[in-house]
Amino acid sequence: MKILSKAPKMLKNELKSYGGPVVTAAAVAALMLASATVQAAETPEVDDIKFEEIKGSTVKRVILSEKAAERLGLELGQVEEKPMVLKQMFGGEVLHKVHVRIAQKKSRSGFGGFGKASAKPAPKQASALPTGPRPGEAWIRLVLSEEEWARVAQDKQARILPLATRNASKKVLMAKVSKLPPIEDRKRTMSTLYYIVDSPDHGLAAKNRVRIELALKGNNQTRKVVPYKSIWYDGQGVPWVYTIAGALKFERKKVEIERIIGDDVFLKTGPGVGTYVVTVGAALMYGAEVIFKR
Repeated sequence: MKILSKAPKMLKNELKSYGGPVVTAAAVAALMLASATVQAAETPEVDDIKFEEIKGSTVKRVILSEKAAERLGLELGQVEEKPMVLKQMFGGEVLHKVHVRIAQKKSRSGFGGFGKASAKPAPKQASALPTGPRPGEAWIRLVLSEEEWARVAQDKQARILPLATRNASKKVLMAKVSKLPPIEDRKRTMSTLYYIVDSPDHGLAAKNRVRIELALKGNNQTRKVVPYKSIWYDGQGVPWVYTIAGALKFERKKVEIERIIGDDVFLKTGPGVGTYVVTVGAALMYGAEVIFKR
């Protein structure tokens, strides 16, 4: 996510065309300095921050002076469009070659698929299967419910990660789903699937526990995205962002969040693509708005 760290300068140089009064964040910065040790010179006057009515809205436009904005250290990001990549993490176990053969034998017995059983084996599929893992292969067992398997993008490869998250190897291992149909455990209404890592130096040993990251259906749907730092929640837990409405003028806009992935917040509703949003300083502006607007 692109962050503009020199916001006050950018606002002064690139947004002159908006015109209008300008005010400081000195008032806002003082909200964080409510201590008896704060010097009188640091305490802002009411004139240091101004507000404008917004027609048809209970929210007021916040206006900062240039000096105040510099003290506040404003930083900006932009609303972007990105594909929303959906993933889910599961736990798996690396199999010994003997257990791979047992799994293949179970598959040839005719059981496979969620909630389904076949009275006849599938000889064509069984004959195409190997009698064990090939050299360089590692088989990983994964147990999923019917609902979980239905959510997974079954044609996509999986990412294999170590169980430990600290000091873990950065090596990326990819695995493809095996040709074995899911082997059902009717008592638990769960089924067992197998993923195969085909890499001579995979470094996986039998009985290793691993994490399996699977892509979910519905990936790559484009959504509007804002930086996580731009989101500000009010006292009722409603998320907002501050957008630029002119030279050092800011408006609070309500957003509806669909999903948070890392530092990206994917929105259901929110400002248009390309809109500048405040990533540093929003909390102080909100404090100033709540305290001084009344």
